[in-house]
Amino acid sequence: MKLGHKTPPNLKEQIRKTAINLIENKDVDVFLVGEKGGYEVDAYDTILEVQKEYPQIRIHLIISNITDLHEVGSVYCEKCTERRGFDEFILPPKCEFGYKKLCIVYRNRYIIENTDFIIAYNNHKGRAYEFCKIAQAKGVQVIELA
Repeated sequence: MKLGHKTPPNLKEQIRKTAINLIENKDVDVFLVGEKGGYEVDAYDTILEVQKEYPQIRIHLIISNITDLHEVGSVYCEKCTERRGFDEFILPPKCEFGYKKLCIVYRNRYIIENTDFIIAYNNHKGRAYEFCKIAQAKGVQVIELA
């Protein structure tokens, strides 16, 4: 499956540097990751690599429906040859029974309510941008890489 996303070649390095800065300077030890789109896949892969250098960090996969858990690393990422790792998965409230697109909204709300920082790449448009605006309004620091 082709994702069709175009990201700059240095995006993973930007994510890596930002994550390391958060670990070293803001005492971040838990990263909430998703796997719904191209950027999320790149970020997830990068945080897994960072975890090798900083084994004290934990990765929580935030899923919008239980099917996501079975598809991790096998459907959304054509480059993946094996399932990805995580320390814990979380299925937020209301995601168990809801309409698929609405479950993504519930997942995103859960993330906003349970984080202090969001590392974003959204070119200031689209649903990701709207998500970041909501997060900022709730006091979450959005670190924009675009």
